[in-house]
Amino acid sequence: MDAIRHALKDGSRRLALRAVRMGLPLPGRPFQALAEHVGLRDLIRRERIDVVLDVGANSGQFAEGLRQAGYAGRILSFEPVRRDFEAASRRMKGDRLWTGLCLALGDSEGEAAINVVPSLTVMNSLLAPITASRPIEIEQVRVRRLDAVLPDILPDFKACRILLKMDTQGYDLRCFAGAAGCLGSVRGLYSELSVLPLYAGSPHYLESLARYEEAGFDLIDLSVVSRRADAIQEMNCLMRRARDATEGPRLA
Repeated sequence: MDAIRHALKDGSRRLALRAVRMGLPLPGRPFQALAEHVGLRDLIRRERIDVVLDVGANSGQFAEGLRQAGYAGRILSFEPVRRDFEAASRRMKGDRLWTGLCLALGDSEGEAAINVVPSLTVMNSLLAPITASRPIEIEQVRVRRLDAVLPDILPDFKACRILLKMDTQGYDLRCFAGAAGCLGSVRGLYSELSVLPLYAGSPHYLESLARYEEAGFDLIDLSVVSRRADAIQEMNCLMRRARDATEGPRLA
């Protein structure tokens, strides 16, 4: 069996290198997205995640992907833009363990103006785009701190093992700051990082990684989200709670 696996692996490698030599375009992003889901699946299993906080849910595609990949635990989605939240709500129907709130998460409480890109809503942001290449609408949204709202919607959060996913177009560090009071329950972290800034005031990826590490998370993986010419533009990072030296091995 090992010999068969080795032969298949070697054959796949030769085929890939031949495609490179021929100058064929390779479907890198679909394979990379699949690898990200495998990494998330493995983290969820190892850390025994039972709650996923889907911050910046957009129309619910991330949470739906988790379900399709086999995650059966609780999901709480946060999406501030009304039309996108309604789209996510339609996906939640019939799933009693997937609920959501129409609000933004940040480091303060109040209201804010969000920049909505109707033609590409995954680019909606509370930060102003550096280059506005598409028409933008402004919508007033509610902003809450996660550590202020979580005790009301998840009273037993201190006993939970949480994966905190953030995809807020440059606002992830502010969401993270607003989660300070509940980070003790967060076992995994999945966040988008900016290498080349798309939004005014968005932190550099090294600053974000440093903040996450200072809070007690270890880096598991980095994956490219988008590129600009020959440079990386955005990445996703997957992190887990650093294990104490006295903590024993964890079963898969």
